[in-house]
Amino acid sequence: MIRSYAAGFIFTTSLPPTVLAGALKAVQILASDEGRELRHKHQENVRYIRTRLMEEGFPVEHTPSHIIPIKIGDPAICTSVSDKLLKQYGHYVQAINYPTVARGEEKLRLAPTPHHTKPMMDQLLLDMKAIWDELGLTLKTPVCSSECKFCRKPLLYDHYEARTRSNKYKSAEPCNIPNCPQMIAVAN
Repeated sequence: MIRSYAAGFIFTTSLPPTVLAGALKAVQILASDEGRELRHKHQENVRYIRTRLMEEGFPVEHTPSHIIPIKIGDPAICTSVSDKLLKQYGHYVQAINYPTVARGEEKLRLAPTPHHTKPMMDQLLLDMKAIWDELGLTLKTPVCSSECKFCRKPLLYDHYEARTRSNKYKSAEPCNIPNCPQMIAVAN
């Protein structure tokens, strides 16, 4: 009777054992040496592809996340670049358009994983450059500054990645501007 009428049980079902086993295994891996190695490799790959994109002049936007936004600013071009990357070269790079982002802020969202290799990432760069040339898009340098656009303090990419406290970062003071990525990084 309680199961049929109690608010906590209405419209709920238990998760299948396979889903629970998968979730448990994921947590076990994350807590293990393998998980630490995967996180380290993931951050290495993010740093590598972000740096390479910026060196090549792609319009990379600053973010403390592992997701790398590449600003396009036009929904049709953004979708076209994403489609061409998939259809012509086999790279899945998500186009982010309105209403997910404001009009004029359309971007590609690149999400490297620990399983991507440097040759794979280098090939992505070559293929992106080919599409940029094909569509007549310009590459600029520098695109992503070395300072936070909110508080104008130096970006601490290695701090975002490692989330470690060292004397170098203990001296950094947050700017107290709401939602400033630097403030979040220094606090962690």
